[in-house]
Amino acid sequence: MINHFDLKVTDLAVSSHFYQQILRPLNYQPKIYTEKLVSFGDGLSTDPMGDLYLSGGIPTPFHFAFQAPSRAAVDQFYAAGLQFGGRSNGAPGLRDYHPDYYAAFLIDPDGYRIEAVCHT
Repeated sequence: MINHFDLKVTDLAVSSHFYQQILRPLNYQPKIYTEKLVSFGDGLSTDPMGDLYLSGGIPTPFHFAFQAPSRAAVDQFYAAGLQFGGRSNGAPGLRDYHPDYYAAFLIDPDGYRIEAVCHT
């Protein structure tokens, strides 16, 4: 089981704002906010620090996905991402992975490929 991810970002303030906006529809909240670290959690993790950390450094982009509570939340995630500096990597919609795989894909300001997905 994964406890957390630590993403290295070039501008902590910019990335913190971006992730705060796109994660709001997925019920993620900021947990820790310092000049060196920002963390987010959805309330389901037992770790009080959350499960997504942002800290300064050299980004090494990869793909990761957030579980969304609904298709509407996927849509809101995508819209917020475009509004707050992300780029589209696939508009919200059904995918052929399985019949109920509804997802949207973004590229964040540092090049991370992020997804929100609902399986119903």
